[in-house]
This record gives sequence, C-alpha cells and structure tokens, in this order.
Amino acid sequence: MNYTRTERKEESPHSRLFVVCNKQLREDDLLSRFECFGTIEDLYMPKDRNSGESKGVAYIKYNKTSSAAAAIKELHLKVTGNDNKPMKVMVAVGKNESTQNENEDRYKRLFIKVHKDATESEIRQHFINFGHVESVHLQRDKVTDVCKGFAYVQYKTFYDAAKAYEECDKKYRAVFATPRDVLKRSRNSSDTDNMIVPKNTYNNFNDRYNPPEFAFNRNESFNAHASGHSEDFNSIIVKCTPQVPQKCIEQLFNIIPGLVQFQYSLDTYSGISKALITYKEKRYAEYAIVKLNNFEFPSGEIISVRPDKNPLSMAATHLSSIANNFKIAVDSGTPDLKQLADAIAKASSLIKAASNQVDIEEPQDFKYCSVSLPSPKPMVDINSRVAQRLFIICKPHPPPITTLQDVFCRFGDLINVSTIPNKTFGFVKYASSSSAQEAMKHLNGATVTGIKLKVLEADERPLKSENDQNENTDYDKDSKRMRLTDKD
Repeated sequence: MNYTRTERKEESPHSRLFVVCNKQLREDDLLSRFECFGTIEDLYMPKDRNSGESKGVAYIKYNKTSSAAAAIKELHLKVTGNDNKPMKVMVAVGKNESTQNENEDRYKRLFIKVHKDATESEIRQHFINFGHVESVHLQRDKVTDVCKGFAYVQYKTFYDAAKAYEECDKKYRAVFATPRDVLKRSRNSSDTDNMIVPKNTYNNFNDRYNPPEFAFNRNESFNAHASGHSEDFNSIIVKCTPQVPQKCIEQLFNIIPGLVQFQYSLDTYSGISKALITYKEKRYAEYAIVKLNNFEFPSGEIISVRPDKNPLSMAATHLSSIANNFKIAVDSGTPDLKQLADAIAKASSLIKAASNQVDIEEPQDFKYCSVSLPSPKPMVDINSRVAQRLFIICKPHPPPITTLQDVFCRFGDLINVSTIPNKTFGFVKYASSSSAQEAMKHLNGATVTGIKLKVLEADERPLKSENDQNENTDYDKDSKRMRLTDKD
C-alpha cells in the first residue's frame, strides 16, 4: 500500500472522511477508489471483534482538504464496481458535532482577514479564481459603517472553498468559518446531547420506518425547489432496495402536499419495492424529487426518485383532464361541438405520440446479482437422484425462494432449493456434481438483491433411501448437523 501513517502535524481541516461502503470491500479496494484524488495519510476499516468481518465503514485521511472534497464530489452516493448500493462519503466529525454533508455551509464558507479599505468587488475578484463565489460579505461597524477588518466568502461547493483555502493569498489568512448556529449554541447553552444524529435519519431507531419530520412551511414556495427537469410531469417513480412495506413509502411521500394517487408494487425477482405516485401539480412532484431522492431509512434501505416519463402515463393524465373538462361543459348544459372536436383531436394526438414512444426502456437502477449469470435453465424432476447438495448461508436473511431458484437454476440440473424457517441457511440439490461445482464457484461470496451468499459443500449423510425421507425430516437433520457453521 502506498500510504503511510505520518507524524501528527498541523492537520488540514475537513480532510478526514467517513465512508459507508459494501462490507465485502477490503482496504486495497478502497485505496484503488480513493487514491486518485490525492495522498492518503491513513486508512482504517473497523472490524467486528467476534467475526473479524468488516463493519461496512471506513475512515480515510488525506493530506489536503481539497483531496477530501474531490473524493466527496466524485464518489458520494455513487454506485461503483460490483456494489449494489450507493457508497456514502462524507466529512468525518467528532462526537460533539452534528453530522454534516458536503453541501452544508460550514464546508463552503471562508472567514478572511482584510484591510480597512477593502471592497467586496476586490475580494470577489481574487477569490473567483478558485471557483464559483456565491457571495462576499464585509463586516462593518453598524454606527460608522467602517470595515471591521474581516469578511466572509461563500462558495457554491465544498471543493471550490477547499481550493481557495489552500491557494488564496496568505495575507487573507483564510479559515473555514464556524457556522452561525454553532456559535449561537455555544454562547447560549451547553450542549448536553453527544449523540450524532445524521441528516435524513431519526432520533428513535425503533421508529425505523417512520417518515422524517420535515420542518417546511405549507405555504412555502415549492417553485424554489425546481429539480431541473424541463418535462411537463406530475408523476414520479420511486424505487427502494431492499424492499420496504407499502405504508412506509406512502407515509413518507404523503408529507408533501398534493398527493392524489399512490400505486405500490413488489418486484420479488429483483428484491425491489416500486411506487408510482401522482401529485396535483408539477411543483409538488419536483419538490419530492429534490427532497427525497437518495433518502436512506435508518435500517439502510435507499430510495431513488425520478420523473415518470412513460408516455402512456402522461397521455392518460392529459386524457383524464380533457374528459373531466368536457363532462363539466355537458353537465352545465352548454356543450360545444367545436370543443368536442378539439378534445378528440388532442386525445388522438396524445395516443399516437404515446404509442410511438412506448418502447422506451426503463433504466436499470439496481443490480440483481453482483456476478454475471448464465441464462436460466429448466429445473429437473423433483424425484431425480441427488448427485450433490450445497449448503447456503444468506446474510442478513434469505431472499425469496423464487429468487434463489432463478439464481441456482442457471447452472443446470437443479432439483430443489429450500431454506429453514427463521434461519439464515438452506440447501440446494443438484442432479449432477458438475452443475453443483459451477454454482459454488460462481455464487460463493456473491450478492443477490443486496443479500450476501455463502455457498459450500454440504456434509453428506449416510445414503439411506434419501428419496423416501420426508422433506421436514431432511431439514431437521441438516440443521442439527450444520448448526455450528451458521455463525459464518
């Protein structure tokens, strides 16, 4: 490894990262992803004391603030390699600090020293060389209006602020500004709560699926939260992996005003929850995208939110509006034949446009399996002679039987897949040893719908007319024999 633990010196601020990643990743894997952004001074991955397995988090220390900012900019909430979930990369904070992400003001605002005659345009002219400057604020005396000798420079991104901090003229003696709320809290009260409560999580873990309390004003201008989508839409598509119950997603999106329709479905094949949600107006749908895309439940499930660009759905919405308007005109006793003709023409054009685009393929947001699989092959007769059995361990819990059958049938000659109720293990039976060996070779250590598999050879029982034994008896004997390995 090309990083070394250096002696403690004056540390660059905000240069230590906290990473939430796949538990299967090792130090070398993280190093290959992060070393391209700068010199890594230290990399630490905590491990479970009992099992020795990674906890799925890491701490990475760079020698420069800009290196850490670049890593956050490029890797935060991005799916890389064979991962099935986005990796979270954020600035590591102390116990007594509230968790912040790279978009918070504390990482984008610099405090600088200036001379008494300095002007905002002069300061902006210098600091614009390092990135997009959002504002420059000179502190002035309220009575004399004379500059107090310091100012604040606000950047759009953490990376731009980090570059300015490192490369600006030394006469400014730039430092990252302490957030106003922290200064106010330190003056007015002693902070007794040492718990770190990340943004978009909850104070009580027992309420693992309860929606967050968004502190927004119902009269807030939703237009201020435009998502940047130019299309005309008022429906969104929500996906979540692993699966979560319908009420959890529905309650979460019902926080935003204007919800008129909610359609929920489960994709057990891929282990994904899906929802099609319609709001009264586009601004509410945009607000949902801005506020809830990449939202993470405390138990680790991440949701993605995007506009529904299905032309048939959009056509159906427009047609419903046309039909309602015309019905109102008829009920009022003033039907207009020209209006009817216009409505029919518009409906026809919508249907034609939708039919020409209906083949638009939906992007694949989540990976089904972390390894490439052959095409499915038919299962053999349940009464076929068993050539070899495999023992499987699924962490944290087994996926649906249909998913396991689909994965293990890819290697041919599959007889049956079974799991033990309320346990994390099960058995796979093959009619040929070669198929069993291929399955074990490809699937041991693989991740299927977010669940890690261990695939091992099962201990063979004395051959005693195996086909005559009841399946439940088979489970009991197998579970007793393999009990000690369930910790794996």
